[in-house]
Amino acid sequence: MSQSGDRYKENLKHATESLLNGGTLLAESCKKCNGVQIKKNDDITCIICGNITNVQDSITTKSLDKRIRSDFEMSDKIRERLLELIMSIGSDKNLDVEEQRLRVIDNYVKILEKIRFLK
Repeated sequence: MSQSGDRYKENLKHATESLLNGGTLLAESCKKCNGVQIKKNDDITCIICGNITNVQDSITTKSLDKRIRSDFEMSDKIRERLLELIMSIGSDKNLDVEEQRLRVIDNYVKILEKIRFLK
């Protein structure tokens, strides 16, 4: 039998033992090979390629993905607010208020540039 076939048999044997000892079959497929995964304790193991992921690492990655997505959604809100601020330039006779408005505009532009860099 081929070396990859032996590795698959070993992975399958390990997965079977994990399931019999309280492991859980996951609906989410492996990110490397789209194979079936099993979770036992804090480890997620792919039956096909044998890739092992720690649950804590997986949670951190997912929360980071959500945070980045929310940043992209936030950019739309920042653009709307930025437009409002730009349209109101010159509407206030108080130079201190006008200067504060310009600082906020500058900060919003910097934030948008950083979000664009993440894309």
